[in-house]
Amino acid sequence: MQTRLLLRGSAALLLIGVPQIARAQSSKQSGQESQPGNGSTQGRSQQNPSSHAEAGEPAKPKAEAPREKHLLGDWNEKLDDEGIDLTLAYEGDVAAAVSGGESRGIDYAQQLELQAKLDWGKIAGIKGLSSTVTFVNRSGKSVSHDRIGDKLFQVETIYGGTHGAVVHLVQAFLDWKSPTGKFDIAAGRLPVGNDFATSPYYCEFMSTAICAYPSGLALKRGFTTFPNSTWGARLRIAPNSQWYVQAGVYQVRPKLGGKYGFDWGWSGTTGTYVPLEAGWEPSFGPNELNGHYKIGFALDTSHYADLLYDAGGVPFPISGNPPGKHGSRHSLYLLADQMIRRNGKGPENGLAVLGGLSISDKATSNVSRSAFAAIRDQGLIPGRPDDVAGLMVAHARISNRLTMEQELAGEPLQTAEWVIEGTYRIAVASGLTISPDVQYLVHPNGQKSIPNALALAARVQANF
Repeated sequence: MQTRLLLRGSAALLLIGVPQIARAQSSKQSGQESQPGNGSTQGRSQQNPSSHAEAGEPAKPKAEAPREKHLLGDWNEKLDDEGIDLTLAYEGDVAAAVSGGESRGIDYAQQLELQAKLDWGKIAGIKGLSSTVTFVNRSGKSVSHDRIGDKLFQVETIYGGTHGAVVHLVQAFLDWKSPTGKFDIAAGRLPVGNDFATSPYYCEFMSTAICAYPSGLALKRGFTTFPNSTWGARLRIAPNSQWYVQAGVYQVRPKLGGKYGFDWGWSGTTGTYVPLEAGWEPSFGPNELNGHYKIGFALDTSHYADLLYDAGGVPFPISGNPPGKHGSRHSLYLLADQMIRRNGKGPENGLAVLGGLSISDKATSNVSRSAFAAIRDQGLIPGRPDDVAGLMVAHARISNRLTMEQELAGEPLQTAEWVIEGTYRIAVASGLTISPDVQYLVHPNGQKSIPNALALAARVQANF
């Protein structure tokens, strides 16, 4: 009840703020949990690698953060100076299944995104307060679903999650930072993945194995991800530039915000998702080699069915009884990235190694374990400081209880899946990148009965 009152309080704050957003812009410008077999709705992260450092001392190197690069020039610079930051972005993912899987073929998916972030310190003198509203339009098809037969990992990042809506609300929330920068509070329609278990490094890769969150977490119902959100609130405390701790409370609702993202009710809510995360973000040596190390725990208070046993501890395919129920489920994760060689002056120019592990309750989680390791190198080629090369391998392990249930029921068995991905992001122009990509999937959908698949892909991203 206390959690519900807190989230409803954040709803009231947001409803006060959203009409002001619309007035300010006018005056200035006069589901279901994704399961193995059911797909994924992951998307890009909103964070920067050094975002937690902003809550304490400036991130290193101690250069002022540059403005976002735009394909059409600095058309919004004057608005930005007045506290109105508008983003219009496009992403198109094309992928071809060239061998293995269930069939050959090409599919394309795209996303158009509009975001308005208002700085109420500049607009109305309310220092530290900002509001963010994001809308997307997604369309297209998934080569993983249609050609490969893989609904565990997706080759294309931005497929799905909006139910075919022409306009879908992703998020709408308020964020307040204390004058000292040590406290940061956000509340409203807020995806868990905005702040927990994420890094923009992850979406330098296309596969949803890690973009923009480890698959073992993002496939959980309570871990809401772009482009969907529920009511939530998050508090982050950063005593200095190297350490932070954060916690949140989020509504767990299988229907999320509905087709258009505006179903903000409480009906159908099953519980509360409570993530906790602590992080260390050091900078080593005279070349200021940045690192990010995170440990997190999440508890979902929803009731979930056991994947194998009935209430008496007998496999329900044998007893014929309903599955037993569990009063909650949990996850633990460890994530790290560390720059080991610097290629230039930019905060992310250099060679970095990445790795992560997530472990979830095997009694109720279809994916009980996931892990990944990767390298990414920005500025590898002299004279190309914004290009990024990456190599990644990721693994997802299906709960042995689900595998046993499938065996007893005579269904196709799911055990584990691997993906190996190589990518290279080419900075074509200011605000425009093209990323050729290749992915090799071992046991697509976690099924040994599906031949290993090779996919060739490309991503185009434009920030107008």
